[in-house]
Amino acid sequence: MRQLTVTAAACLLLLTGANAQTVKPAAPYYDLVALRVEFAADTSSFTTGDGTFSGLSLPIEPKVDPLPHDAAYFEAHLAFLEHYILTASAGRTRIVTHLIPEVVRLDSPMATYSPVGLESDSKSERSKLANLVRDAWTKADVESTFDPMRLSNKGNIAFVLFHAGVGRDIELVGTTLDKTPQDLPSLFMGTNTLADLGISGLKFKGLPVDHSLIIPRTETRPGVNPFTDEPYLLELSINGLLAASFISYLGVPDLFNTDTGESVIGPFGVMDPLGIFAYRGLFPPLPSAWTRTALGWAIPEDIYDPGTYDLAAGEIARIEISEAEYFLLENRVRTSDDTGLTLHIFNEGKISTQRFPATSDDFDRFNVGAFQGGVVTRASSYDFALPGRDADNQQYNGGILIWHIDERQFSRAVNNDPDALAVDIEEADGAQDIGFDGNIGSPFDFYFSDNPSSVALPSGLTISLYDNRFGPDTTPDSRTNEGGNSFLTFENFSASGPNMSFSVQKDAGEHVTDAGMVELGSETTQEGSVGIAAGRRAVFTGTEVIVPGAGRVNALARPAYSAQGMAVVDDQDGGIAFREYEIIGEQLMARRSVTLPAELPIAGPVVYHDNAHYAHFTGPDRSRVFRIASGVDRYDIDDGGLGLIATDEGVYFVGQSRAGPIGEASTWTYTLDSDAGYPVMGRDRTGLWGAIPLSTALVVLEPDGATRRISASAYVGGAVFSLLLAIADLDQNGVLDLITTAGNRVVAFSQGGALLPPFPIEIGAPATSAPLIYQSDDGIIIVVSAADGNIYALDLDQKGRVIPGFPLSAGRAIKATSLILSDTLSVVTESGILRNYKLNNISRALWAQQHGTGQNASFVASPTKQAETAPLLAVAETYNWPNPIRDGHTFFRCLTSESSQISITVVDAAGSLVGSLDFATSAGVPHEVPWNTSAASGIYFARVEATSTSGRTDSHLIKLAIIR
Repeated sequence: MRQLTVTAAACLLLLTGANAQTVKPAAPYYDLVALRVEFAADTSSFTTGDGTFSGLSLPIEPKVDPLPHDAAYFEAHLAFLEHYILTASAGRTRIVTHLIPEVVRLDSPMATYSPVGLESDSKSERSKLANLVRDAWTKADVESTFDPMRLSNKGNIAFVLFHAGVGRDIELVGTTLDKTPQDLPSLFMGTNTLADLGISGLKFKGLPVDHSLIIPRTETRPGVNPFTDEPYLLELSINGLLAASFISYLGVPDLFNTDTGESVIGPFGVMDPLGIFAYRGLFPPLPSAWTRTALGWAIPEDIYDPGTYDLAAGEIARIEISEAEYFLLENRVRTSDDTGLTLHIFNEGKISTQRFPATSDDFDRFNVGAFQGGVVTRASSYDFALPGRDADNQQYNGGILIWHIDERQFSRAVNNDPDALAVDIEEADGAQDIGFDGNIGSPFDFYFSDNPSSVALPSGLTISLYDNRFGPDTTPDSRTNEGGNSFLTFENFSASGPNMSFSVQKDAGEHVTDAGMVELGSETTQEGSVGIAAGRRAVFTGTEVIVPGAGRVNALARPAYSAQGMAVVDDQDGGIAFREYEIIGEQLMARRSVTLPAELPIAGPVVYHDNAHYAHFTGPDRSRVFRIASGVDRYDIDDGGLGLIATDEGVYFVGQSRAGPIGEASTWTYTLDSDAGYPVMGRDRTGLWGAIPLSTALVVLEPDGATRRISASAYVGGAVFSLLLAIADLDQNGVLDLITTAGNRVVAFSQGGALLPPFPIEIGAPATSAPLIYQSDDGIIIVVSAADGNIYALDLDQKGRVIPGFPLSAGRAIKATSLILSDTLSVVTESGILRNYKLNNISRALWAQQHGTGQNASFVASPTKQAETAPLLAVAETYNWPNPIRDGHTFFRCLTSESSQISITVVDAAGSLVGSLDFATSAGVPHEVPWNTSAASGIYFARVEATSTSGRTDSHLIKLAIIR
């Protein structure tokens, strides 16, 4: 017979819709109301028993949860639950249980309520269990004499159904156990689940019943020994299941893989099958460190600094990677004095005790032959259920467990994704194999100094797998779930015992190093950003500017920062005002205030240029710009505004339909067909040009006053461009490029609309802020923050690969734009945690913050490079894509060493004209133009001819195929 495992169906509904963000600390007191329900008697071979409490006939008298299953039997299980929760919570939560005296018999047989078949998890099948909840409590409301006035905590009431069947909670396929597929799975049905299945407004004696635990009378089931043809029993108690189900009611999710039923945290917590059915379900281990912390049953010690720390048995330490991802270390011992276990057992109407030594051949996690029989009502140490004995019968007493917690995963797959677990046990034996190939956890999964975990080679050589440390280079390692550096090493674990110690080290990474964090006390938005004011980090949250250690001020938009302080626009006195602040010592001091008759909403950041500040306000078809120097000048413009650009020629206004220097004639005119973001501009050897980001396109403002559109659909399919844009010379050819994001892709284009290699580059989650760009000792790096709270650094010289040490886990989510100052990257999370990281290999920043500079210029000037003598047409950059053409659509791409006119002529194999294109290029800038054709399948030739402004000519022949 193979190892029995709990199936996914067993607990698939235990906590539908729950996640870590909704787990609240448990209340101090709960009432639990339990109802016994049986069914119309049946003779079906597809259920165990006949559906009544008197109708279960077993071939052998069980010792675990023995018959009769009467009121005293269930009261004993409830007594166990009371004691287990009191112990697990360290006295912080108490349950008073109430068993309804009557047994309710339903009119239908058990099979009526059983979800079956391949679609057992479908809504229609799950509705059967919801109907059980409805029918049982509705009938109890009529028939029971239960007095709700007995309840002392009417706001915290748990409802339990004990039914007369055997739980369908273990895998039957491949075993010789009786196949009874219409038994009922055990689960917790929460408020949302019941409502989704059409059950609401249910009441029992005036008490709203919006949930219910569904628990069987027993988990024991019969089978036949295939070798002797003799009957046998798989004996399992419902105690572990009852404890796990109640903790589910408290809001804790299952911590095993509910898709496959495989164990994840093993026997180290009750919310896993190996914990639920430890010691045949007689008593489970205590909940994991995360469960106890989430429920407020344990208060971990936060550790921030390197050093040596002590942990007494039951104590927990928390070491943060970020606010969302961290390690919990706990000291777990099987018994405080390693002397054994005492059980309180109910049987035949009385309570007795049974004592077990620390080591016993017939009483362990899988064999309870020495158990005297009955219902366990309490255990002297629930963690006696933890692994303690190895294959050589050596006994161990626990040690330090290391838990890797990633709270972001609770709103995703919890513990269903092996590569991104919400609660992961870091196995000290190096295997990380709990749940794989039947691995059930071992005493060597604890960290302690004399852990003997090793492997014997066929040569006779023994290799130790344990070196008493946990860090970025160990197995398992301390890296983040995304593979980034956590900068943490734990080592020097002491010997196992009631009091243990360990050391914490902060590591320096090869490319990036943790440089500390500051809590701001305010959340940030998409409009937020990090800047630098008077040498201090400053954070614009979207509504205020916070300078840690100096103060905070209201702000409608990102301020203009300076070496003395900053300039903001606010409305704190009922009107719109421009204010300048200086940071003097540790104080943020107001220096100047000017009232502005704005009349319109603010349109962007305060911009500083040539000893003056600019504030921009806009409506749908008009804008007002204030220039604030010694006096105030006002510009009224009859166009809705997108932004101001501080160029090397002066301040440019970019509006909904035109752009040019403020107060002068427009340089560019255009039509925008969707919402636009903030524009950028730059000067390179082609001249002054810029771009406006739309969700559907990038509108390029070319040096000659023309405009060009780069369509999102052509390059990113159904995704849309971000409205946040950066501009920098990525290939260092003296011509600037445009960098933006589209969902979880980073893209970059030349001024001519060509997609640059190696783009697009995919990251692990949708990008949420403007890209930052810097030059390292090895090449160009793009830094992007993402919705999953990670920071990605992409090495363009390595085809966009994430550089070692990244992605960094900064928090649950990042919306604000980060800052690169000198050698430090500063990131602020949505919840207001400012994190700093030292970039070890940076040489200079190319686009360092939102709007490029602290003065919000949104402008970059690239050093002009002389074009090297080269062919007019670059052969490697003259081609069409895709090729073959399958949908009648392709792009022609070319790059010329001088500004040129391009003529493309497409002919078939016979020389007949199929189509043509004409367009202009700028020197050194890749250009792409689309070509649509209805030509039939076949081989075609395109001649690309270039004529430069100096009169040079060149041509290139492209062979292309069309497939219909």
